[in-house]
Amino acid sequence: MCVITDFYQFKYSRNNYYIEFYMNRDAVINIENALDERLSEYTVNRDSECAYMRLKELFQTSRANSNLPYVEIRMNKCFIIYISNLQLYFRNKVQYEVLDVLYKYLQTYMALEYDTLSIFNILDEDTKIRVLSTI
Repeated sequence: MCVITDFYQFKYSRNNYYIEFYMNRDAVINIENALDERLSEYTVNRDSECAYMRLKELFQTSRANSNLPYVEIRMNKCFIIYISNLQLYFRNKVQYEVLDVLYKYLQTYMALEYDTLSIFNILDEDTKIRVLSTI
């Protein structure tokens, strides 16, 4: 099992599995609030909880590293699945419309990386958590 996990950690940590984009600072804060709200609920499974915590860290770190109105985000493509789930969860809340915009932007990558993301999606929960905690 350790060898399999190490393989996936290596596979998903390569540079070509990252997306770089810019977001408005206020939009990043809005997404952080959505992540906080989702993490405060008890219905989140373990790999989603890990992914949401890592995403929150990513957005906070990116925001802290910049004083500009726009923030540079470097996100692993594995997180696209979790952004999609977050967007679906908050699709009827007006204050989280920024998730719709981000989701529509990331859909392009979802289409291009469908095979890779579907393989990640079928991994067992423990393997996903180990991979997510290293990327």
